[in-house]
Amino acid sequence: MSYTVYPVIDKEPRSSDYRVLINGKETKANTAWVSAVPFNRRWPGHQREKDQAEAIQFLSLSTDEPLSFEIIPTLPFEEIRIRPQSLGILPTVENGTIRFTLDRPAYFTVEAYGRNRALHIFADPMPNYRLEKTDANLLYFGAGEHDIGVLELKSNQTLFIDEGAVVYGCIHAIDAQNIKILGRGILDNSKNKEQILFETNLENNTEAVSNAKRRHTVELEYCTDIEIEGITLRDSLVYNIRPIGCENLTIQNVKIIGCWRYNSDGIDMHNCVNVHISNCFIRTFDDSICVKGFDCYYEGDVAAAVRAAMYRNGKAYDVFKHVLIEKCVIWNDWGRSLEIGAETKAEEITDITFRDCDLIHLTGSALDCMNVDYADVHHVTFRDIRIECDDVIPAPLIQKKDGEVYENPNLDYMPPTLALSVVYHHEYSKGSEARRGRNRDFLFENIHVFGKKSPKVKCVGFDEEHKTENVLIRNLFLNGTPIRELSGDAWLMGDFTDRITLEYDPYSQMAKNTVDSKEQLKESDLVKFHLSEQNGTKILFVGNSITLHGIRPEIGWHRCYGMAASSEENDYVHRLEKAVLEKDPNAAFSICQVANWERQYKEGRETLSLYESARDFGANMILIRLIENCPKKDFDEAVFKKELDALVQYLDKDQKAKLIVTTGFWRHPGDEALRSYAKEKNAPCVELGDLGEDDAMKAIGLFEHKGVANHPGDLGMKHIAERIAEQLLPLIQS
Repeated sequence: MSYTVYPVIDKEPRSSDYRVLINGKETKANTAWVSAVPFNRRWPGHQREKDQAEAIQFLSLSTDEPLSFEIIPTLPFEEIRIRPQSLGILPTVENGTIRFTLDRPAYFTVEAYGRNRALHIFADPMPNYRLEKTDANLLYFGAGEHDIGVLELKSNQTLFIDEGAVVYGCIHAIDAQNIKILGRGILDNSKNKEQILFETNLENNTEAVSNAKRRHTVELEYCTDIEIEGITLRDSLVYNIRPIGCENLTIQNVKIIGCWRYNSDGIDMHNCVNVHISNCFIRTFDDSICVKGFDCYYEGDVAAAVRAAMYRNGKAYDVFKHVLIEKCVIWNDWGRSLEIGAETKAEEITDITFRDCDLIHLTGSALDCMNVDYADVHHVTFRDIRIECDDVIPAPLIQKKDGEVYENPNLDYMPPTLALSVVYHHEYSKGSEARRGRNRDFLFENIHVFGKKSPKVKCVGFDEEHKTENVLIRNLFLNGTPIRELSGDAWLMGDFTDRITLEYDPYSQMAKNTVDSKEQLKESDLVKFHLSEQNGTKILFVGNSITLHGIRPEIGWHRCYGMAASSEENDYVHRLEKAVLEKDPNAAFSICQVANWERQYKEGRETLSLYESARDFGANMILIRLIENCPKKDFDEAVFKKELDALVQYLDKDQKAKLIVTTGFWRHPGDEALRSYAKEKNAPCVELGDLGEDDAMKAIGLFEHKGVANHPGDLGMKHIAERIAEQLLPLIQS
């Protein structure tokens, strides 16, 4: 177990908004410039003014152990936020010092002054590179500064930027195979400047850059088998990573920061096949992650230029397909966060999935498809996306002339949460004026918006042949509450749209529990005891894997307590035991794991003999916390209640036990049966279903197996225990 803070090269100017201590040791942070205001401009012949940017700190490290952070802002502050909130980091503040524990690698921000002057922390997983420095195909850059200009990467080459290295330059590859860009150092693009070709009008310019040559930081053209892992990209002139016509592309653990210049997009891809982007932090001034067709601002025959790019060397690059973008943290300062388009010069864009991402700040559309060309865009999924909205979101504006200062025109501004359009654009659609595309078969599922303003949905088509259609929005939430209807400005359906549906499925979270209900424990381990020899209150916990699950190495669960707490004392049973013992030191406890009963509840009596030792415990309090493994399909409430009562009567040997019932952690059709049963027995029913809809309550990121990770983590277990304790503790005799 260890951690490593990467070396920092001292450069001026430096940001010093925060002092940071890790495990009691003060650490150094890097500085980057980011946009301070969402003020963009069509190209006036010079770059943005630096007074539209601000210096921020970012701290880079790797770890495989829990870390204790102490963060001291240098100026007074009123409120502290750590984003994304799905990490569940709960800081304490005392005498101006912010303290918290980071229990796993993560990329996040500590914000003491709102969205400005945030501290960015990039805690990587520990590296596992297996490289030989003597390899002729290894381009190695160690700690220190390196100025490389433009590096042309060839087939089978690996560029490695090590910890503490700052490499100034651009990376380019064309027609290359098996290339890698790896390491934990910084690829810095700050020395990359525009080459101005001719002067242009400074005011009211409505065109993109046409009077300058500009080079992207990483540009990959028609390459195959590409891996980009671990590096930090800083201060890009244009796009940070621009793959064109590439195949088999993997990007993971990449951090993008310092984007304040025009068009400094994050990862913009054009007609690629087989792309996987995961576990990245992307803060950009312009669009963050884009799936695009070809774009071309060629001043001559644009259509001919696109054909030449799309069909070359006997191969077609006319589709974009098979894309998975997941587990990324996005901060967007101007533009769109997760986008298809705007340019869509492709015959087809399909099989695109964005999932399990956190959008922690935004100014433009969160989830977007702007189809300005001719692509048939279809079978696109946005799933499990969390969008955190500031109380006041600065509206993005276009600067029209020198000297103009940004002022937010609308303090109530809320950008579209979902926006789909098929449109003609006077600039972007050049070369495809005679053709339009379609948007169809989109799924938006489990989209969580946090903030004070209602989500907005905006859709429009172009004509009867080029519609936006067959869009399903399933489970859209505002602050954890499902939205069943939107109207007015929150539901803007333009012309040529069809079958745009908003629905709520309360049981969708259940599908994420893919832990098999069979053989969670050996029969001999289905009942456990703790302090059973004591003669105080006797409490029997009746539950499933959330209560007790045995060791299952094949799913990455190597423990024997409530799944998926980090330790035994952190599961809800042991939290409750501790609270009970404070009131009754002589209390005794038993756990009865009844996943077998749940799975076959309709014949539940056939399993009762498995729990004979729990019956003999003689509990005087029984906690029923089950339902999740009962088959959802054709759930029979009457049969369930009848068999549940038989189970309770069997376990309550002396027919004297007080009863407490809970609903499921994930909402289940049987929740109403549990409520009804509790009411009939004059017992309290503790509601838990909202916890299962909040990813912060789960162990996401701690376990590779998705089913395990979607069980309650420490925070979820804490909330379960606290809710049950409200009903349980008053019944305990001191």
